[in-house]
Amino acid sequence: MSWYQFLDGWVLREKQYVPEEESSRATVFALANGVFGCRGAPEYLSPKLEGVKGTYINGIYDTPKGLLTEREMPNVQDWTLIQAVVDGDPLDFTTGSLADYRRELNMREGTMMWGGRWTSPSGAMVSVESERLLSMTHPTVGGIRWRLTAETDLDLELLSGVDGDVNNRWAEHFRDVRCRHLSDGVYVETDTFDPGFRIGVATREYVTTGSSVEMSQLPPEGRRVLRQYRLHLRVGESITLTKWAALRENRFTQGDHLEACSRDLDEVTALGFGEVRRLHAERWAELWSQAGVQIEGDAAAQLGIRFSQFHLLSAAPYHNDRISMPARGLQGQDYYGSIFWDFEIFVLPMLAYTQPQAARNALMYRVHTLEGALRKAAALGYRGAYYAWQSQETGDEQCDLYVFTNPVTGEKVRSYFADEQIHISADVVYAMWQYYEATGDVSIWYDGGARVAAEVARFFVSRAVWNEEKKRYELRTVLGPDEYHERIDNNAFTNMMARHAVRRALLIAELVGTAALGVDGEELDEWRNFADKLYVPQPDSQTMLIPQFDGFFDLPDVPLQVTLREFEKPENRFAGVNGPFQKSQNSKQADVVMLLYLFRDQYDTEAKKANWEYYEPRTAHLSSLSPMAYSLVAADVGRMDWAYKYYIHTSHIDLDAAGPHWNLGIHAASLGGAWLAIAHGFCKLRLTLEGVVFDGWPALPPGWSKIEMPFRWHGLAMALVVNQKTVRVVSRFDSATVPVHFPDGVAILEAGETVERRVPAGP
Repeated sequence: MSWYQFLDGWVLREKQYVPEEESSRATVFALANGVFGCRGAPEYLSPKLEGVKGTYINGIYDTPKGLLTEREMPNVQDWTLIQAVVDGDPLDFTTGSLADYRRELNMREGTMMWGGRWTSPSGAMVSVESERLLSMTHPTVGGIRWRLTAETDLDLELLSGVDGDVNNRWAEHFRDVRCRHLSDGVYVETDTFDPGFRIGVATREYVTTGSSVEMSQLPPEGRRVLRQYRLHLRVGESITLTKWAALRENRFTQGDHLEACSRDLDEVTALGFGEVRRLHAERWAELWSQAGVQIEGDAAAQLGIRFSQFHLLSAAPYHNDRISMPARGLQGQDYYGSIFWDFEIFVLPMLAYTQPQAARNALMYRVHTLEGALRKAAALGYRGAYYAWQSQETGDEQCDLYVFTNPVTGEKVRSYFADEQIHISADVVYAMWQYYEATGDVSIWYDGGARVAAEVARFFVSRAVWNEEKKRYELRTVLGPDEYHERIDNNAFTNMMARHAVRRALLIAELVGTAALGVDGEELDEWRNFADKLYVPQPDSQTMLIPQFDGFFDLPDVPLQVTLREFEKPENRFAGVNGPFQKSQNSKQADVVMLLYLFRDQYDTEAKKANWEYYEPRTAHLSSLSPMAYSLVAADVGRMDWAYKYYIHTSHIDLDAAGPHWNLGIHAASLGGAWLAIAHGFCKLRLTLEGVVFDGWPALPPGWSKIEMPFRWHGLAMALVVNQKTVRVVSRFDSATVPVHFPDGVAILEAGETVERRVPAGP
């Protein structure tokens, strides 16, 4: 936080330029609009700098050699490139001297700017400022308004264009690059290797200055093509470069790419930068009015949720139901730009409560990729749908069986993410049901969701093993959320999720009919039998503890630090089933505690408290997905100090650069967890088919005077307002009534009215 200022509750300002931190800053200041994302690095930096500049199109993937370990969302052509040469010195904030530096993320209006007063090594002085947006109203377009003012007389050379020679995380993805000049910009088209996407990037630009300008179209050089502007500026004179870029690809664009780009550019140039910016800001104002959480009394907490929501709202799929949100958003390409359970479990609730169409689009991505899940299950010898642990455009598994290499021996290490982390299929059904409860949108089932649920039920029934001695079904040789205990039997989280998924499939069958699901009565009986007889580890009657899996409490109970010291040894870092965590009761991340959050209505406070207190000191939080679960359950059992601590951790994870691989994209799940900690944790809000439900009385951390958060229930807009003494639900709809289930009874919220309760004093 010391790196930044938080201004007016909306603007994040970087106070000092630290070039060695540029990789993490480019994530913090990144922009996205659901269609593409762009890292927040200054335009003049080279696109070859590792992990710094990057532009990524949602839903586009490539692998040059057919390897899963290289299959990623490619960094496409660098459209931001603007470089200046001042009296022969390249403008570069690491040279000369710098004053009045600032980089700002305007989260209210969705823009990023950077600038400062720079003195070149030869003594020329300029003031430079750049503002950037990725249009929310023209979602294939980005724009930059770049301005330089002379503070001494100087000669300026300005270069602007598109560069296809870019840095990628794992591989080079362009087998062919074609560059050309246009009358008022440039065009660079590329072809990827596999499956061979074609990506076109066109720019159009204008300069405004009172000085005489000599413009040249430089011959394409390698993979880049530039326009050059030469001019002399006297003291106080300026030049403004307005640059637009349109990005098109052949997965979602029909016809000629250049023509499509030209149409996009015609629209925005006709409007002008100011008008496009106004429309863009207007759309952001609409998003904030529908989703923005206000916290009074704690600036750090407000910054955390605002930053979290800004990046999630930026990356949400508003326009396309064949894409979702990668684990690192569109703000970077770590984790290959792939889709994991991060979206369904951690991010979806915020969108279901505030942006239901975007939530629906992302769930339909799972419908459209069902065939890949069917292929995966069949390849492993099971029926139904086993969703990819690491999913991309087809839904086929993209996670390699040998992700890691032993750094000491050089041997490949077998991992079981792809073939044994079976809870991913149940996660998809859990998310669909949560969306259905929040929105009442029954059409999701008729549009393919019901078939997804049916195929997931088939998968779990076929995956289960009957234990004749104990007369129960079991799920053996699995990998739970705690990925450092491999090849375990009867993981409590996995079994509970599987049972939930099959029971929801049965409910959906009643809702839409068996014919729509393609099942008959005999198969439904099979599902009921499975759900009734699947073993789900329960709290011990004496200790109330839930074993994470079979035999968990028989493992050595050694201090967490002992295990961590062993883990840091190179030979143990990726040791798999022989690793130090495998031999202890210590966990990589929340597992049983995650279960207690997702099924918070099915466990009593005594069980939640006992398990939170047991597992918390044994959890290493070596995943960004972990702290939010401990915040949520801590709030549930009244441990507000811990709930607050873990809320700050999860909401500031990218601001503090605290997470693993922190510099290559946002931690979408962690940022989604920040919203969950407030909505489900502190406010205890839940949207169900029966109405708005409070799982208990809301409780705010000390120092917070008020929370206000908008949400929608079954299409009806309303707001929740909580302070230390009262809880209110405020109608923002014109007609209808909504049942509001407070802990002391049900109230009916009428249009234009408010229902309120006084929060009982705590113990």
